[in-house]
Amino acid sequence: MPAPLAASEPAPVTGPPTRTSWLVRRPRRSTLVSFEVFPPRPTADPDTVWRNIDAMAQAGPDFFSVTHGHAGHHGVSREALRHLRRTTKTPVMAHFTCGGTDRAGLERAVDQLLDDGVRDLLALRGDPPLGTGEWRTPAGGLGRASQLVELIRDVERRRFGTGFRPGQRPLSVSVACYPSPARGRDFEADLASLWDKQEAGADYAITQVLYEPEDYATFLERARSEGIHIPVVAGLMPLSNPQRLQRMTEITGVRVPERLTRFLRADTPEELRHRGVAATLSLIDDLMDLGCAGFHLYTFNRPEAALTILEHLRVRDAAREYRGRSPAA
Repeated sequence: MPAPLAASEPAPVTGPPTRTSWLVRRPRRSTLVSFEVFPPRPTADPDTVWRNIDAMAQAGPDFFSVTHGHAGHHGVSREALRHLRRTTKTPVMAHFTCGGTDRAGLERAVDQLLDDGVRDLLALRGDPPLGTGEWRTPAGGLGRASQLVELIRDVERRRFGTGFRPGQRPLSVSVACYPSPARGRDFEADLASLWDKQEAGADYAITQVLYEPEDYATFLERARSEGIHIPVVAGLMPLSNPQRLQRMTEITGVRVPERLTRFLRADTPEELRHRGVAATLSLIDDLMDLGCAGFHLYTFNRPEAALTILEHLRVRDAAREYRGRSPAA
């Protein structure tokens, strides 16, 4: 391991950084779009999963995030992260959670990710273990995402030194936020939590799934009024599978609007696909008008709708550029 840099000697910058903090913050010529994927489930055909992930990688999203699915430890899957880092130049962000170990174990897990070349992390408290119903902080561990952000920054300073400006630090750290009304969530508490994450060193936030641009607008207005200045990327599902939307409601407590449910009633799979993509693009347009920092698609490892949406947005970006307008969100 190279010796840590002294506080007065930050690492030289030889070119534009490729970390997600820079991708989200920089002026853009195209709409920021990222894909979330997860490693193969035990019941899935791994060859099919990897083919789907590779198809999304070839399309060139701005970055991937890798959630743990059923294969990771401490919220990450090193196998999936290594696969994407080996097969694509696209930045890859690891989900990282508080659960399952103490502080020393979490620090070791961050070091392992850094040894693998990962420089982007999404810091999450994590969900309670299946069947328990409520979160319990592990003995000697952490119970809040803001504490996890602080731990990651501590490891960053130990490994790389200090003296870096926000946005150009060796590690990019993102966090979750919750703009939509959801079962069991407290809007004011979520705002306070996002403030704590920002103060701990978060670079930007990604929303829980949302369906209404008004929810994003209200959340962003309140956040900015309370001094939360980090960019907020909208987390979206491609709206082409009503069963998956219902499943997401069960997981997140965020209700699907009735008007969307009615719109997605279709006689054929082709009509449903068209309606789903149209509804997603309409939501993206509304969010872009609100100055949304970018769009993070929860793909469920299904490339078809995600790739169609990405292609439409790239065509729209080119059309805006031709008309002399900035395509950036």
